[in-house]
Amino acid sequence: MRLTPFIKTLLPCLLMACLTTTNGAETKTPPSPYAQAMALVDSLYEKKLPKPEAFGETEGDLFEAMAGGLVPADPAFCERIKLVEITDGLLPVLDQPFPPSIIDGPIVEVRGNVLAGRLFALRGHLLCQQGKVTEGQAWLLKPRLLARRPGSDLSLMHALTAMALEGIGLQTTAPYAETWSKADRMAYLRSAETLKPLADLGTAIRKDNESLPENQRIPALIAEFKSLDATQQQAVIKERFGPLFGTTIEHQDILRRLQGLVTNLTPDSWFALTEKISGELAPLTIEKAQAFTARNAAALKEVLAEEAKLSPRATAPAPSAEKAEALYRVLIGPGVEGTARSRLNIINSAKLLEILMQKGASFDAKDLATVTDASGKPVRIGTYEGNKAVVGEDGRLFLILGPLK
Repeated sequence: MRLTPFIKTLLPCLLMACLTTTNGAETKTPPSPYAQAMALVDSLYEKKLPKPEAFGETEGDLFEAMAGGLVPADPAFCERIKLVEITDGLLPVLDQPFPPSIIDGPIVEVRGNVLAGRLFALRGHLLCQQGKVTEGQAWLLKPRLLARRPGSDLSLMHALTAMALEGIGLQTTAPYAETWSKADRMAYLRSAETLKPLADLGTAIRKDNESLPENQRIPALIAEFKSLDATQQQAVIKERFGPLFGTTIEHQDILRRLQGLVTNLTPDSWFALTEKISGELAPLTIEKAQAFTARNAAALKEVLAEEAKLSPRATAPAPSAEKAEALYRVLIGPGVEGTARSRLNIINSAKLLEILMQKGASFDAKDLATVTDASGKPVRIGTYEGNKAVVGEDGRLFLILGPLK
């Protein structure tokens, strides 16, 4: 499957979340109604286009390009894939919460949500092309509604999935800023103002461990380890987490540090630690995210220095909450950092879309004065894969504005 621009930017964070919230069953068949949508799109990737296009060679690539607003929606194509029927069938998902756990095949579950968002967007494009802008806007907003369902704060993976859906809603709407009338643009903004905020990131951080199977959750391991010696503890960690990480030296370091994390915790100190970590990013700002990253970098140096002091036969140091915090930052901090950066970029992309809708075709570089990336650096008008776009200094995509003219 061709990765759409926004999902491509989130992929590293999604993969990091998979490592911290999966039990390894990545091929489990998802429940309906996602199954029908996934079967449809999978079949499209098996069909070649008459000739290769800039966006790809298969009908699946064509679907992604149309859903992303990069090429016009083809009415005949939409009728052939029964777009109206399949999107009507997905509507009940809007009233359903995120599943309490997406550890049973997280990539599959993420893909099902993303495809629902893309299909909703394609129907919105088709309606807008037909001059039914009000109806089209309602469908273009549905990916953003999907992102706000209850349960999007149950884990980092849930939060990232919600951000991916929000990104689809923002990106697929941005190109209309140059073509919609002022009345249509203002109507979209009024509808967008009714959306409730995305779920709290701090809650996702605190609840993240609860999305694991019971025997992999930290509180359960703390209780179990009380009656085990170090060798037995190591065996438990290897059995339950080894299949996730493999056998390289780097992965063995992860398992050893995970054992150290558990042995340095009590139920009370685990609760206090997750409260502290989530509090460091509340409310989320660029400055708080940067400070969080700096603390994690310092923790890594501390852990590496501590590990260098220990010989294989050395007696393990006495447990401490400070050591547990350092190990948490090394093990889980990178995933939290990436999620926070993605959230900041989403916030800034939403701000950018609002500016686009206010300015319409008169939008230019001067209007970017108040928009930055997650690091606080300015963004600019540039190009992305042959399209006019707003990008960061490093070329990272914020929003595609439309074809180059």
